[in-house]
Amino acid sequence: MYKTIQLCMLSLFAFLLAISSTMAEEGDQDSKKLYMTKFCITCHGEKGIAVAPNYPNLAKQNELYLIKQVKDIIQKKRKGKLTVLMTEHPVINRVQDNEIAAIAAYMKNIKQ
Repeated sequence: MYKTIQLCMLSLFAFLLAISSTMAEEGDQDSKKLYMTKFCITCHGEKGIAVAPNYPNLAKQNELYLIKQVKDIIQKKRKGKLTVLMTEHPVINRVQDNEIAAIAAYMKNIKQ
């Protein structure tokens, strides 16, 4: 009886682990799609490594830091030349908070 319970618990754990892994991969794909369609990829590269030295790398950055930076850009709290270019792009003004959070989480965990 005890071995049957152990086997059931082990099977349940394996099942839950498989589901959570699949859900995480799907979430990563959705976040990656946002990263690409919101034009972040244009300056910050496919893997979050900037395409030019004057653009910051986003890969492996702190999630809350990235969220704050994007919100500061949208609210025009930052005054740098590159930031002004971003605020002029119509996409940046339509990015929702949940999309910003998803992209930041993707960048924090991006696989290089």
